[in-house]
Amino acid sequence: MSLLRVIALYVLGFILLSSVTAHKACSKNANLWKSIQYQLKLVEITEGRCDCDTEELHGHKTVGFLAKSSKSLSNVKKGSTVIFDKIVTNTGSGYDASTGQFVAPHEGLYYFTWTTLSYHSKFFPTQLLHNDNIIAANYVDGRGLSSGHESATQSVLLHLAAKDKVCIKTEGAGTYMYGGKWSTFSGFKI
Repeated sequence: MSLLRVIALYVLGFILLSSVTAHKACSKNANLWKSIQYQLKLVEITEGRCDCDTEELHGHKTVGFLAKSSKSLSNVKKGSTVIFDKIVTNTGSGYDASTGQFVAPHEGLYYFTWTTLSYHSKFFPTQLLHNDNIIAANYVDGRGLSSGHESATQSVLLHLAAKDKVCIKTEGAGTYMYGGKWSTFSGFKI
């Protein structure tokens, strides 16, 4: 085989390989273009609005809240509702910062968690109530500490009907709970 024939076969192979590669790239570009067109159509339909913060996302009614206590609490009577008065987020408007109660806007499965922080030599027992029924308890006890702080967290999963109520109450006479970013109550619909 002559050198010229080998070079010609090599060039022909290179051209064929380039053609196949270009076709694959063209196919990928076509898919990318379809995706871009779809995204542009969505922007046109929603008039440029992002519907991420709406109450309903993909057919699911979005509910969630995070609240914290803006002030520390001391010598709280047994059975008092712990008011987490500083709302960070309240999608669905289920949490009322003036009463400390969450009222389910929709039926569904909900996840709740709360954290309390207490000072050394102090304690703060709490419980989560669903329609005035005790579901779980949380006990932060810093009485064994000579300095520093102690925290405790509890979580529950509940199936709620619309208008069901959930709140945190003191289980005993709580002596001290730190406020600010340290003590929080949150929940969301799954």
